[in-house]
Amino acid sequence: MTPPPSPPTQPPRFSALFTIKFIPSLFSLFSSLFFLSLFTFTFPFLLPHLLPSATPPPFPFHVYSEPHTLNPEPPQPPPVATGQSVEYYVYPSGDSVCVCQISSADRENATKEKRFPADPTSCSINTLTSTVDCLETLVGFESGEILLIDSISFNQLCKFNSGSSLNQSRVTDLCWIPGSSNMFVAAFGNGMILVFDRDKDDSQKGGSGYSLDSTGKPDTHFFVHHPKTSKSNPVARWHVGKGPVNHVCFSHDTKMMCVCCHDGHARIFDFTSEKLLFSFRSHYGAILCAAWSPDSQVLVTGGEDDLVVAWSIRDKCPIVRCNGHTSWISSIAFDAELCDPEDMDDGNYRFHSVAQDGRLCSWDLCDRNMIFTRKRTGAKSRNTSFASPPAQARVGAAGSLVCEVPRADEIASLAPTSNALIDTEPLSSLAIAPQCLITSCFSGEVKIWSRPNPASPKKLPRSVADADDDD
Repeated sequence: MTPPPSPPTQPPRFSALFTIKFIPSLFSLFSSLFFLSLFTFTFPFLLPHLLPSATPPPFPFHVYSEPHTLNPEPPQPPPVATGQSVEYYVYPSGDSVCVCQISSADRENATKEKRFPADPTSCSINTLTSTVDCLETLVGFESGEILLIDSISFNQLCKFNSGSSLNQSRVTDLCWIPGSSNMFVAAFGNGMILVFDRDKDDSQKGGSGYSLDSTGKPDTHFFVHHPKTSKSNPVARWHVGKGPVNHVCFSHDTKMMCVCCHDGHARIFDFTSEKLLFSFRSHYGAILCAAWSPDSQVLVTGGEDDLVVAWSIRDKCPIVRCNGHTSWISSIAFDAELCDPEDMDDGNYRFHSVAQDGRLCSWDLCDRNMIFTRKRTGAKSRNTSFASPPAQARVGAAGSLVCEVPRADEIASLAPTSNALIDTEPLSSLAIAPQCLITSCFSGEVKIWSRPNPASPKKLPRSVADADDDD
């Protein structure tokens, strides 16, 4: 059986552009020469307008990880024709490090990931050295090793604690030291914090076997080791406690470092002098996360007691208990644009928290929002930054003050401004972008939420606040 003849194939469309019929006439010959001369004369002037620029103009960008934000240094020119700012969110998920381009219109292809032999546990972006073409990110692993990679190309730049020679415990948190482009701290699951310099190699003698200069008090579970030579990493070894270190964060004035420990303490250190200033203790269980206010006067912690607690740094006592979650607190972040700390008594602090109950809570910390379960007694003048009564502090083993969370009837409580169930999976991290809130859950899914109402709550007039004290 003879197959039916196939239909004639159509030539490509662009071939018609190059098809010219020749007419053997003198007029056509002169016409062709005229247009050819005109095209040859004008083409060099039209070429720059027809072809795009070989190097696209620079544009500003922001990068987000948990919980760091990247601001370009030096500042880039304002947006141009290419236009929109680029926003990245970097986070670990399973055996991968995921990079999500928040500003991408293509949501399905906005996230890319890099798999590693060991499970990554934490990451931190260098805000001083990252550029549009290179996003320098520290990645810590279960094995204790630390990699410095470019999160855009996923090229490895440096490696620290290679082969777990300096510390064999898992990396629990990483944080670049504010104002430094090469120094960072790494927290481990055995209660140690190592200070690294990216420009130095690891010590060949490993975690022991070389002479050290010690400062601190070893009998109180806090002391610092310094190597006699500073030619290799680590620069310093901090022995903070017996249990794991869950989180490390620096105050915005770069003077203090908060270390959230599994023994229920949030220890406040003077990082430069390496001294323990005081500690905040949870109601029970470990403290898992913390965040500093923009003015470094308020510290908010969350942990296994399902409580978010605000602490006064100036008065070294708790301000208020925030009741809204029903499971462990995973991450806390202040919204700097909606904080108005012009006065400690009349100001307002807006912060958000996520927990393993899948809820996102927003809080407005101001005097008028506090709820007291019983009448305050004592002097009329406030002894704390807010209206809460002062808590009883005790002297810890290291000679520093340790302040605990009082009972519910002895301290003011704060209800969330908004409390929404946003995920059926436990939430793991939270970041605040200029135009949105970013949350991620344990399964690695990232969700982007619109910003809450930017209007900050009205402040309580000073005369009304004083009238409450006089009653």
